[in-house]
Amino acid sequence: MAVLTLPTDPAPANMPVALVSAKNTLTPAFGGAEQELLRKGTRYALTFSMPPMTYVQSMEWDDLMAEGDTVLMRVFQPGLVIPNPGTPMVKGAGQAGTSLVIDGLPAGYVIRKGQFLSVVSAGQRFLYRAKASATANGSGEATVALRTMLRRPPNDNDVVEIAQPMIEGFVRDLGEWAVGVERLVGLQFTVRERE
Repeated sequence: MAVLTLPTDPAPANMPVALVSAKNTLTPAFGGAEQELLRKGTRYALTFSMPPMTYVQSMEWDDLMAEGDTVLMRVFQPGLVIPNPGTPMVKGAGQAGTSLVIDGLPAGYVIRKGQFLSVVSAGQRFLYRAKASATANGSGEATVALRTMLRRPPNDNDVVEIAQPMIEGFVRDLGEWAVGVERLVGLQFTVRERE
């Protein structure tokens, strides 16, 4: 299985974000309070609606039709200005739960609530979203609260992508590759993380 990198141009016209939840909801048979049991495995599925492009431009997106391979697509965060994050890396192996300790950031660097980041661990990317803002201390370390649980314990010094987070997964819901009467192609597809 190969990992195919999709183009970054043009940027998507629309990018709905969905959670593929691994939680378990317990509903009492005779009434009472429901409980949600969080489990590892909740991941993201992003649907990309591309602006109309010429047929020749659309040929660059042919990797969407690859079967058995995963694709890598940049997560777009329009209007979010992301300053240079330095060389962010995981600080300490074996982390678990809903927070991630990062080092290699400039002192005072802020990761904003709702901002996406990806962790490259053992050759695979995992997409996460900050649950709250986090500020790097004077040593360039920050503990980022995550919206979802870490799906796999990262290794020490795994790369953390903040400036250009990426989603890696299988292509789902690829619509028709049709050329309209205006001779333009409009693509829509979902990239769903595999793990």
